[in-house]
Amino acid sequence: MTELLRLTGLEVHFPVRGSVLDALRRRPRRVVRAVDGIDLAIERGEVLALVGESGSGKTTTGRVIVKLTSQTTGSIVFDGQDVSRLWGTRRLRDYRRRVQCIFQDPYETLDPKQTIHDFVGEPLEVNHVGSGAVERETMIMGSLEAAGLRPAADFAFRYPHELSGGQRQRAVIAGALVLNPQLVVADEPVSMLDVSIRTELLRLMLDLRRERDLTYLFITHDLSLAWVIADRIAVMYLGKIMELGPAEQIISAPRHPYTAALVSVAPSPEPPAAGERAKRTILVGETPDAAAIPPGCRFHTRCPLVFDRCRTDEPPLIDVGAGQSAACWLAEPGPGTAR
Repeated sequence: MTELLRLTGLEVHFPVRGSVLDALRRRPRRVVRAVDGIDLAIERGEVLALVGESGSGKTTTGRVIVKLTSQTTGSIVFDGQDVSRLWGTRRLRDYRRRVQCIFQDPYETLDPKQTIHDFVGEPLEVNHVGSGAVERETMIMGSLEAAGLRPAADFAFRYPHELSGGQRQRAVIAGALVLNPQLVVADEPVSMLDVSIRTELLRLMLDLRRERDLTYLFITHDLSLAWVIADRIAVMYLGKIMELGPAEQIISAPRHPYTAALVSVAPSPEPPAAGERAKRTILVGETPDAAAIPPGCRFHTRCPLVFDRCRTDEPPLIDVGAGQSAACWLAEPGPGTAR
């Protein structure tokens, strides 16, 4: 596979409003380090899952990729072109056609005063796609059919309140598909749906991947869901990628304590042996403040295995083989003694 997207040294910092006293004392302005220097590549045609708890920075990363949030520093290269400083309606028009987003909440995405037909057709008008009304109509109906709203004529002129939750999310998927994008950033696309509907939509997304040669960045907090749908998994914590590798390898042999803790509490189809209880690693404490990240390894305040080095040095992503890497000194050959 060839590389479609690469993020290099990506950082997104949001300034924190200070008090009058801070201004009088000329204290440096604090920032929330939502994304704190990540390197990530997405191959053409793959599904890469970005997994992490709330506040890890995964949604901010997705918003930067679709150009809804600007990065503080770092580069974004899409299909060989540097788009880091690409801004403005006209300059972004081609990029918008090739990179689309599916948001978590279809209730918020859809305009209650707009029919589904108008919602799906709006990107075509904004981006001047289609030679005329007839061609655009064909594209709208085809996108609705592809998203599973069949027959399209039965759904096109309904309003959002006339659809179920699953049908609303299908309409949102149709809106993303109508421009025939190459990359789709799916931000928790099924988290608000019933389990049975989730299965249908995940199957739909994988079918569309094969039919349209789509590439997905699938953002989720559910590691078990990422295991099912993704080719590779990137585990994110407090603005950094903690572990990256093939989905099966990440689940079966995690090398970072944070990933291991997430795997231990994920639902498993294999119950423990009779008379035994499943082993769980329960993390202690809350995620630290992103405006005051402690020195050293940012996970060490919650880690069950802490080395002296963890308190002072932040580990890079260390290659552990088989396409897997982990930002942990435990992954380094010959680590020090735990205490």
